[in-house]
Amino acid sequence: MKLTSVLLPVAALAATTLALPAPASAKAPARPHDFNGDGRTDLVVNGPTSVKRGAVGEGLVAILYGKTGRKQVITRDSAGVSSVAEHGDGFGFSTASADFDRDGYADLAITGPDEDGVTIVYGSKKGLSARAAFLRTETTAFAWGNRLAVGDFDRDGRADLVATVRNRYWIFSKIDKGKKPTSRTGSVIVDDEFIPDELVPAVGDFTGDGRNDLILGAGKGTFSRLLKGSASGLSAPVSVPWLGPIETAAVGDFNGDGRDDLATANGNDVSVRLGRSSGLTKPRSVAGSVSGAPITSTSNSIAVADVDRDGKDDLAIGAPYRGAAGAGRVVLLHGHKSGVTTKRAQVFSQKNKGLKAGPERGDKFGWSVRLLDLTGDRRPELAIGSPGEDRRSGRLYVLARQGGKITTRGARTYGPRDFGLSGSQFGFRLLP
Repeated sequence: MKLTSVLLPVAALAATTLALPAPASAKAPARPHDFNGDGRTDLVVNGPTSVKRGAVGEGLVAILYGKTGRKQVITRDSAGVSSVAEHGDGFGFSTASADFDRDGYADLAITGPDEDGVTIVYGSKKGLSARAAFLRTETTAFAWGNRLAVGDFDRDGRADLVATVRNRYWIFSKIDKGKKPTSRTGSVIVDDEFIPDELVPAVGDFTGDGRNDLILGAGKGTFSRLLKGSASGLSAPVSVPWLGPIETAAVGDFNGDGRDDLATANGNDVSVRLGRSSGLTKPRSVAGSVSGAPITSTSNSIAVADVDRDGKDDLAIGAPYRGAAGAGRVVLLHGHKSGVTTKRAQVFSQKNKGLKAGPERGDKFGWSVRLLDLTGDRRPELAIGSPGEDRRSGRLYVLARQGGKITTRGARTYGPRDFGLSGSQFGFRLLP
């Protein structure tokens, strides 16, 4: 993957890495989600009804640090974050990460459906800190369309933050240290004959010109626009082949041509659109079957990384209602010159050895998936959320990579109690 995206799905998230060049006088920026700067990706988990010192629905994010296995929980009452008065219910439903202040520690942007803006929690040597800032968007009445994405659209070495609320989007740049760390460069109402109820942002170098571009799709309806990156920032939106509706999206270079490609899922279909100089090709459905079952049936989440290190990104698809007893499963497809292929596909379910769990109806294994490098060896692991397991308290599985494949041998599992949480549906979202 080239300059890639941080995407905000409805049900899961794709692993992403945005590499930003550092000024000569600055420490090299950390990779996204490396909050303590140790070179390992840290995993962000959200259980929508998990609780820690608060009422159900207020929201939280739980962090599993890649090197040490240390765990941290951030709520709207956490030190630094609590100084923001505009918090509403659902805090943490959407996140994105980049080293906004370029100090060598990744930072975390957090919002939710009843938030008036975006909270930035800054990283440090010990991980996410008590230093926070707030970027205002607008007050909204519990709009589930709040999404976040990150890119460097003008290629100035600074990460820009995209925030969407219903049918509006904001671009924040120069998110540096201090109480007022931001310069808001855009607040635009999308005015079109097909006005979407919510915008789904996806960031990648789709045109292959070395700059990040922004795709805005619709959670419902047919709206889709491309904003190309340029020296002065994003260009005016132009129409692209029909994208919607989109529940979740992920970006990677599946065919190895140097341009980013876009994968989208909308419940019963997963499609791949290849990047080209003008934007994106028309969608191609990920058709076929593995182990006698359709790949795309009830697919809820997707994630991207180069698992076999062949220069082409691979695609993980969660199908939480497939498999034995409808308990759920995950399919890993490999990149191919035409996009993705079903050859050498891997299938994971709770029947696999090493997971130490039997499949039960309602487990929703694969409701959320993510590919990420927790160990720092540049070999992605596969994280799988199973929010219905253990009588809906939820469980998280982390599967390692061995050779060019993901293996269930030695799989690690985590439940809400491991993070000091109670409530239900832990692992509902594995956030980017």
